[in-house]
Amino acid sequence: MGRGGMPAMGAMWGLLCVCVSALLPLAVVGAPNGAAVESVPGFSGTLPSKHHAGYVSVNDTNGRELFYYFVESEGNPATDPVVLWLNGGPGCSSFDGFIYEHGPFKFEPAADSNSLPKLTLNPYSWSKAANVLYVDSPAGVGFSYSKTRGDYITGDLQTALDTHAFLLKWFEDYPEFQKNPFFITGESYAGIYVPTLSRNVAHGITAGVKPVINFKGYMVGNGCTDDQFDGDAIVPFIYGMGLISMDMYKGVQKACNGSYWNATDQTCLAKLNDIYDVLVIVLNFIFGLIMFISTEISYYIVIIVI
Repeated sequence: MGRGGMPAMGAMWGLLCVCVSALLPLAVVGAPNGAAVESVPGFSGTLPSKHHAGYVSVNDTNGRELFYYFVESEGNPATDPVVLWLNGGPGCSSFDGFIYEHGPFKFEPAADSNSLPKLTLNPYSWSKAANVLYVDSPAGVGFSYSKTRGDYITGDLQTALDTHAFLLKWFEDYPEFQKNPFFITGESYAGIYVPTLSRNVAHGITAGVKPVINFKGYMVGNGCTDDQFDGDAIVPFIYGMGLISMDMYKGVQKACNGSYWNATDQTCLAKLNDIYDVLVIVLNFIFGLIMFISTEISYYIVIIVI
């Protein structure tokens, strides 16, 4: 299924999908106008820009469908970049980014236990300057699904192939955005998704695959790359952020010889446990401060500012 309407949605996953269920069902216009979202439950007033939602088939034989939610730019949609957003996990819906990070809405807490939270506009939304495309990937994550249960056993290479297939069909469905600069972005396990997808997109452009995607680059935040590489980087990062003393850092560096991931030496493990004990105190203090000053804005924004 392409730009047209949405079929019945499957079971919702986890707490995030409980939150998302407050956002959906959406008022959707059918073909030929695609899946234009006209209103969102919990939000009063006119949407700040055009919104679209629907499914794109990436495997017609197996019935594998990826769900998307597209927010047009509040600036100039015709020329502003198209930014694909992928959350990580693996297994995390990209609605996590939509709801809690840089989507067009933020939650206003419920007045009491008998009422529901309300949605208000997020002044820091990425859609202030870009067209943002949120995609649940791979099939089985969020609202994306397959009619073939075996599709839920997958891997990074298949995920990249499916998301590339999604993009090609999506740009066919939305040809007005084919000339816009296109960026692939994500966080956490998207440190795997983003570069593998970017490689496929770049190879597709070189091979002359149509439609041509105006690919300009990719961005990864807090990215997962490799267990050993990432694991050994944690201690230097902690020290670089000023969370432990120089003496503590030098001690663990000497005891572990710079290799912290899957350490087995008892002296090294003891030093790592000392760091953990300090972090529990320091990070709880920092996070408590963030929550105290972020009553009116997302604590993600406060973390970025700090």
